[in-house]
Amino acid sequence: MAYFRHSNRIAVIVIFSMIILMLVCICFIMWFRTGEEASVGIFSLAVTLLGTIFIAVELKNGQNVTCSDMLIDLNNYFHDSDRLMKVYEALETKVDNPEDCAIVWDGVRDVEIAQYATFFENLYLLYRNEVASIEDLDDLFGYRFFIFMNNPYIQENYILPTSSSYVQLFKLYEVWIKFRKRKDTEWHNHMPYACFAYTEQYLKDRLFLKDESFNHDAVCCDLSCKGRTVKLRSLRFKDVWDIIRLQDEIKESTDAEIYCPLTREEILESLHLDMVLGALDEDEELLGVAVLISNRRSPRNLARDFQKSPGSVLTFDAVFVSPRSRGLGIQRKFVDMAKQLAIKSGARYVLTTVSPSNRFSLDNFEATGFETVSEYQKYGGKLRRLLCYVIPQIQS
Repeated sequence: MAYFRHSNRIAVIVIFSMIILMLVCICFIMWFRTGEEASVGIFSLAVTLLGTIFIAVELKNGQNVTCSDMLIDLNNYFHDSDRLMKVYEALETKVDNPEDCAIVWDGVRDVEIAQYATFFENLYLLYRNEVASIEDLDDLFGYRFFIFMNNPYIQENYILPTSSSYVQLFKLYEVWIKFRKRKDTEWHNHMPYACFAYTEQYLKDRLFLKDESFNHDAVCCDLSCKGRTVKLRSLRFKDVWDIIRLQDEIKESTDAEIYCPLTREEILESLHLDMVLGALDEDEELLGVAVLISNRRSPRNLARDFQKSPGSVLTFDAVFVSPRSRGLGIQRKFVDMAKQLAIKSGARYVLTTVSPSNRFSLDNFEATGFETVSEYQKYGGKLRRLLCYVIPQIQS
């Protein structure tokens, strides 16, 4: 920063020295034509202008120095704060399994995590008010910012459930990502927890403005499934790892042509905007999951495949049940719930796709009133049947 201030000062001196030289020449010309008074006036004006410029440059340099001092003070405050360092130490602790995260964060209080977030919200205010640039902030605070924002445990337990409360953090995230992209083509490789970074689509769609509390009313009921008690409830961000773990379990025992697991980004999107249902046993172990895409405009809504408007279609995007829990009728319970949600949302159709080879799912859907509409290739060329259930119209 000092180098650039020095370079700016030299450039100003050179430019205005040339201006003074030109004005001196003009003064001589004016002196010959109009006399001494006019030439002195022009010369005085030039000197005054040059002095003003130098004062402005010095003030700017003083502002830069003040900004640098302030950032150093903030950095010292960060390291001197026991609360902030406690959170930072937990962020720096590497874990092999997501289940171990809870152990790492066991001794960290919510108020300490909130203070860590507030620290970076204050940095955003410095940027927004042009007190400090992202370049100023990046070297000192970039790593500590991204290791917090991209940490999956922090995301799922603190940021995402009430994400609209962290708008300033997401705005800072967007600006910081753009800066790093311009600075380094391999920026993604230098970011902590890069695989959990918020995607461009997530930020573009402003999904963080939609808290999970704004979803459909929470579903929670106990069902009797062939003598076993199964709890059906809407899943939350804290359940993300259980969803992924169940998908991995199913993936190991299912043909890849039949099964298309959801990405973490798709799960997060649906937890913001749709209904994600879970079937759990008495020990809260996840037995099955159903993802229902609401009647909204989205590539995941099958309305276009059915040539209908998105508002008329609720999409049964995914349903998967643990191999250890099949035969309990869980999928049919999910289908019943989808029909009820379709009626509440004003949808006319419930659509889903199933592999022709997946006889188990086909039988379940057909037994509950779904009919095959067409057979086509989807999800990267995989053969699928498009099935539709028409919501009966209530006669007034």
